[in-house]
Amino acid sequence: MQEYQSAVKVLNAVITEGKSMEGLFNSADSALSKQISYGVIRDYYHLNALIAQLVKKPLVGKNINVHLLLLAGIYSVNQLNRPVHASVNAAVSATAGLKIAWAKGLVNGVLRQYSRSQQAIEAAVADDEQTRFNHPQWLINRISKAWPDQLGRITSANNARPPMTLRVNQQRLTRRDYLALLADQNISARPAPYAPSAIYLDAPISVSQLPEFERGYASVQDEASQLAADLLAPDRGMRVLDACAAPGGKTSHLLESFPDISLTALDVDAHRLASVEQNLKRLGLRAQCVAFDLREFRPEARYHRILLDAPCSATGIIRRHPDIKLLRRNSDIAKLAATQLELLSAAWALLEPGGILVYSTCSILPTENEDVMSQFCTATSDAVLMPIDAEWGHRQTLGRQLLPDLQSHDGFYYARVAKAIRP
Repeated sequence: MQEYQSAVKVLNAVITEGKSMEGLFNSADSALSKQISYGVIRDYYHLNALIAQLVKKPLVGKNINVHLLLLAGIYSVNQLNRPVHASVNAAVSATAGLKIAWAKGLVNGVLRQYSRSQQAIEAAVADDEQTRFNHPQWLINRISKAWPDQLGRITSANNARPPMTLRVNQQRLTRRDYLALLADQNISARPAPYAPSAIYLDAPISVSQLPEFERGYASVQDEASQLAADLLAPDRGMRVLDACAAPGGKTSHLLESFPDISLTALDVDAHRLASVEQNLKRLGLRAQCVAFDLREFRPEARYHRILLDAPCSATGIIRRHPDIKLLRRNSDIAKLAATQLELLSAAWALLEPGGILVYSTCSILPTENEDVMSQFCTATSDAVLMPIDAEWGHRQTLGRQLLPDLQSHDGFYYARVAKAIRP
């Protein structure tokens, strides 16, 4: 019963108040309440369509918690490994704690009707595109236009739970050695195909179970994100700027891979920058951490290498943050692209002639990726595009695009640009 009350609280904050799920849970929320909350958000468009078949009048306004409880109840009937009657009874009991006791009969009737006629009700909504792909229509349209042959694969990956990926600190040990440590602990894992420091766990576990985690032997970071360090590839002694550093995965990876560089971790959000400092401390690494807006940042000297992992729609990491499907709007994309172009121009002014800038996003939308790079290169006479020859991703005119994969990496875009040395 309590898990449904907790889930409804979180769902209300996301769906009606537009809040991110990150930070909404507290220590009193059980693992089951988190599972239900995330499950409902992942399956939101499908579940909504089912309720529309079962409830004649939309439950909105002051009745929104009834609607949210039904979402949680149907998800539980579908996905929880327990008898249907247990899910139904728990949802019905939760009406008292949610102060909607008047809806007890409605919740009971709807959930039991669904359990009795599940096959017919599912068939009635199967042809709806939003329901089938479990994404908002605007995003389905954008993915279809950009990746017409990949829509089903992308949405399936977005709707799945993500794999847990590790980055081995190769200053401490090799990937092979860490795989052996995992095997000694009966933790099943495999090496990733593209990033030489990446490992996929066959099942997610708490970081407290990872061998020597607190001693900095490994970190959690997606494989696609780990590709940034080798694309930047700074030489010994170079000044390097991680221009949008938080939460710090790429910052620490750069220092693990290239320990003899001088690195500045910049981020506009001081609170998020604190997490970068914490990660660096655990790993025994050092960087100059600066809380500042890149567009106003004026360092004493320019940088030889700049990594700009720009704020974006995050459409390549929806499986990690499923609330993106509900929180993001179609109108956001053009605004984000304008900000990305501003940040690119600001970063470029901080780059030494002969230096290299790597631009990345965790978006799969060309508006934020190739289109931004095209505008930048057209407007920037000393920008020289550097091809990225790699086995991973899809070759683009102005970079490479990884799409989210069901069993492996997230969606990510990379482009690499050199600053010409003028006579």
